[in-house]
Amino acid sequence: MNLMLLRPGMRRASYLYLMVGIMQACYLPFSSIVFRDRGVSFEAIGLVGAINSILALTAAPIWGHLGDATLGRVAAFRLAILTTAIGVFAFAAGPFAGIPGSMLAAFAGAGIVPLLDAIGMERLAEVKGNWGTLRAVTSGSYAASSLLSGVAVVAGGVLLIGPLYTIGSLIVLAGTIGLRITHRPRSAATEEELEAERSELAGGNAEIAVAGNWRDRFGTVSLAFAQSPRLLPFLLLSLLMNLGAGLFYAYGSLRIQEVGGDASAVTLAATISASVEIPFFLIGGAVAMRFGMRAVYSVGLIALGLCSLGYAFDVSPLFLGIIRGLCGVGFACTLLGSVLTIRAIVPLALQATGQALFQAVSFGLAVSIASIVGGVLYGELGAPPLFVLSGVILIGSVPFAWRILRVNDAEATPASS
Repeated sequence: MNLMLLRPGMRRASYLYLMVGIMQACYLPFSSIVFRDRGVSFEAIGLVGAINSILALTAAPIWGHLGDATLGRVAAFRLAILTTAIGVFAFAAGPFAGIPGSMLAAFAGAGIVPLLDAIGMERLAEVKGNWGTLRAVTSGSYAASSLLSGVAVVAGGVLLIGPLYTIGSLIVLAGTIGLRITHRPRSAATEEELEAERSELAGGNAEIAVAGNWRDRFGTVSLAFAQSPRLLPFLLLSLLMNLGAGLFYAYGSLRIQEVGGDASAVTLAATISASVEIPFFLIGGAVAMRFGMRAVYSVGLIALGLCSLGYAFDVSPLFLGIIRGLCGVGFACTLLGSVLTIRAIVPLALQATGQALFQAVSFGLAVSIASIVGGVLYGELGAPPLFVLSGVILIGSVPFAWRILRVNDAEATPASS
């Protein structure tokens, strides 16, 4: 791991990224399989997933405003952690099958990563570090902790999720004691200064850093479409691709459970996927520069599509866990291709708006639709048609990606700092 993480100015941020990964591994892999164990129908699980996606999409700018203009980033981060812990505890305790708790966790949890990134950016500015390296810490700790949390939940039951997450949140909060950061309003900086800041903060992964939309901008959507004629086709491609990916993400864990896997099998799959992501976060910009934007994105689509098609077969939980590694490849490649493409096709002054539109279409609208449609398909027709449809959508998107993602790779991928 990069020695940048051990510098005096980075130790606190490294600790927070490490512990957030451990904390999240105590809850995120389990939500859908817990609902199913409690008798919630596939259709209802899909509806809950859609509502939670919309709640998270709505909450993100609220948490950004609290961090940047009202409470301050550290105080807002603490509030997000505490509120999410309450939601997870209510989910584990199970009133109304845990659905209200999951909704509170979705709303509050939407603030954790953006606020953490904002805190990390302040530290990265001091050491001119690379955001991808810092993000890899979370992927690594999540991958390792998922295995342990799965074993613990199998042994102690679902109720253990609440205390485990609460302990993790308290450890994270302990790392914020005495933490002080400063930031200036966006209006106080010129666009040239902001671009220099993005490159300084994120190194070779500047485009990924702004994908989190940690500086929200409103009122510029129509301008972005007017000045970026390729933006609409790309967003339509992203909508199509994430309809297919959303079907897989929403029901992949349930499929492992259906073929006989328990919570430990689900977390093993999550561990494999997250582990595969790590090298791509470390070398992100170089991968796109070497192979080209269209190639990277298309490889991601094919990997995700093959993974989905594999889940259509009645095989062992271990096999499904192993091929989940393709999901890690696909997620990393499509995310890199997406944020780097936005970088290339949207003017510098509208970058935050372009990235926000990508996030809203991909992880808000698309996931909400996929959750509802997937719930009906799974409930009425079973798993094979759902995962075949997912794979067909993903692999069928390759020709569109190859045509739409005609961007200047050098422009989209600046040299690493």
